[in-house]
Amino acid sequence: MPAHLRLILYRMYTQPLYRFSCTAILLLVITVATAQVKLAVLPSKTVVQLTETFQLQFVVEGTNEVDEFIPPAFHNFEKIGGYDKTTGVTWVNGSLTEYVTYTVTLRPKTKGRLSIEPATVKASGKIVTSLGLVIFVKPAAEQAVAEERPDYYLLPNETFKEKITKNLFVKATIDKQRCYVGEPVLATFKLFTRLDSESKIVKRPSLNGFSVVDMEQPESGNFSKEMVNGKMYNCYLIRKVQLFPLQSGELTIEPVEVENLVRLIKAKVRSTKETSTWLDAVMDKMKEAEIESAGTIEERVVLKSDELKVKVLDVPEKNKPESFNGAVGTFTMETALLNNRIAANDNATLRIVIKGKGNLPMITAPVVKWPSGVDSFDARLTENLDKQHAPISGSKTFDIPFSVTQTGTFVVPAIQFSYFDEATKTYHTLKSDTLQLQVTAAVKRKTPVFEQAVLEDEGTPRWVWVASVGSIILVLMIAVLLIQAKRTKKETAVVTPLTEDNPIPEIAKTSIENFLQPAADTINSTHKKQFYTMLMQGMQDYMIDRYKLEAQAVNTLSTVSLLKQQQLMDEAEQYQQIMSTCELAVFSPVELNDDREELLHAANNLLQQIETKHSV
Repeated sequence: MPAHLRLILYRMYTQPLYRFSCTAILLLVITVATAQVKLAVLPSKTVVQLTETFQLQFVVEGTNEVDEFIPPAFHNFEKIGGYDKTTGVTWVNGSLTEYVTYTVTLRPKTKGRLSIEPATVKASGKIVTSLGLVIFVKPAAEQAVAEERPDYYLLPNETFKEKITKNLFVKATIDKQRCYVGEPVLATFKLFTRLDSESKIVKRPSLNGFSVVDMEQPESGNFSKEMVNGKMYNCYLIRKVQLFPLQSGELTIEPVEVENLVRLIKAKVRSTKETSTWLDAVMDKMKEAEIESAGTIEERVVLKSDELKVKVLDVPEKNKPESFNGAVGTFTMETALLNNRIAANDNATLRIVIKGKGNLPMITAPVVKWPSGVDSFDARLTENLDKQHAPISGSKTFDIPFSVTQTGTFVVPAIQFSYFDEATKTYHTLKSDTLQLQVTAAVKRKTPVFEQAVLEDEGTPRWVWVASVGSIILVLMIAVLLIQAKRTKKETAVVTPLTEDNPIPEIAKTSIENFLQPAADTINSTHKKQFYTMLMQGMQDYMIDRYKLEAQAVNTLSTVSLLKQQQLMDEAEQYQQIMSTCELAVFSPVELNDDREELLHAANNLLQQIETKHSV
């Protein structure tokens, strides 16, 4: 191979920044080339009261430019204001997606089951139509008939603390308080507000003892309307995750803490006019210009959610199958040989596909009891998971290469896979059929034979030509040998002989510091999210290099699964936490108050631990 090509390949596999740039460009080209334009309609709620407003969001995925947007005719709704258009890009689980959103606020004109017709967009030369939608409108509640109180006013009889308590809070919920090891728990963290405030996360919830899978990434500016105790709040998603308990006992989900800069207008009543309601008083003050700009109050308050407890039970020991390896949920299994006939010493591939729903990210390859005469290799993993629903559903495919040394009919033994169904509290064991493989005699690899050129006879005897060509070749060979002998003698005089005390030096592996250097270079960058992006890439590059992984198949879940297969349980949990912190910082609309130097130090310590145990 030419030297310049070897140099390029060396840089691609040893320099993280170089490989990151090439990979990013390739992914961008692939994403743009394969992106499909889709149109979805997302209501903030589908059941509303007659006098209640709600938002409708039309999301165009797969492009950041729309040639034409044709909204539906809202015959039964009053449109409040115009359309709010936003564009952006999301990066979720290694997939880059562009989008354009159109958001409108509506109020129903009548009660009943009201239909909203599809919308249409023209983008990237295609015309796409959304699905229709039905909104259920209930009669207005008695308290909803009157106008809502403007909670950004601080009236004379109110205190700042009282105002905050009633109109701003953080709430954490879980879908179950009791479960088995491996059974998913859905946890949601939300901020509810009726005030003018700016918020940022100052402490993330501790999720020790769980394997964590993020379901939704919060996007800047997106919120929903939710009714709590008869009052309507703007609701912002902080985090929504599925938690898979790794151990039994009582596990704690610590609170999330959010710092809020709250602004209130201090209203001052000077009118002596009697008023029947607070609304009359406020209207009078506004008419008389009694609310002064100097009356604005700003204060910072830190709010936190409640601490949550989950009681985790061990799966039953009674009737536990020998092949059970922690799978919880409902699953099916398929097995097949990708090639039914091979030559001895060639490779065949056994494919095992696990489908279903449950703790799929934690499932490892079933054990195959190979007979003698078989050499098997590590399984290659392919995942197709739907993380938007709980529990996670999809499939995991394990391709296991192996070779057979003897000829004849080889039988792949039946494979067993067991899981625990938490709904019925019973174990189930799936057993595949045996598979037959025809193994033929080893193929002899022939050395290529080059035919001799036929010399045209122009009157000169053939032996003269043969003798001439042979003489020239002999002279050239002698010259080459003489030159090589001189060069060897010269090199021998200056090169240290290779002995047991002076072995051939090994090519140094790329150090951990080199993988993390791009993140260290951006730790003080004004673009704070760049640090977290480079840190995630550096850690992925390390895993790709040390474990010889395919870059396009690497993500957080597959890496955590790999570490668990290597019995590095603590390291897998630390890796999950660091990557979750980086992903939250990159995609969260609020600014994290994380210590980047501490996070970089934690990442370095983790890779050092993996390096030590991987090299053992």
